[in-house]
Amino acid sequence: MEVNSKFRKLFWVRIGICFFVFILGLFLCIRYILHSSSIIKNPVLIFSLVFFFFLIYMTIGLFSIFRINVTDKGIEKTVLLSGKKEFIPFGIITGLKKQKIRMRRKSGALTDGYTVTILKLQNGKELVISPDDFENYKK
Repeated sequence: MEVNSKFRKLFWVRIGICFFVFILGLFLCIRYILHSSSIIKNPVLIFSLVFFFFLIYMTIGLFSIFRINVTDKGIEKTVLLSGKKEFIPFGIITGLKKQKIRMRRKSGALTDGYTVTILKLQNGKELVISPDDFENYKK
C-alpha cells in the first residue's frame, strides 16, 4: 500500500501570496534604489533594504518544503524545489512524538491549535510532518 502526500489548497494560496509579495517587494526595493539621489539619508531606501533582506530570509523556508510518499518499506521524502529524494527506512525511526502547536498571547491561547508529528531518526535528525501543509495528514 502506498500513500502520497497531498498539499492543502490553502497551502498553495499561502505560497502564491508570499511569492506575489516577494516580487512586489523586490520591484519596489530596486525602484527606490535606482531612483534615489541621496542613498544614505533616504529613509525609504533604508526601509526597502531592510524589507528586501527580510523577504530573502523568509524565502529560504521555501527550500525546506517537501512531499512524502509512504511505502511498505519506508518513507520517501522529496524536496519540492530541488527534487532531491531521501529514503527513510522504517528501521531507522527511533521515536515518534506528537507536539501541540498553539497561537498564544498574554491573555492565553488564541486557538485550540493543531498537532504535528515528529519522527526521530537514528542519525539525530527529525522529520516534522504538519497538518498545516498536508491535506491527507491523518492517513
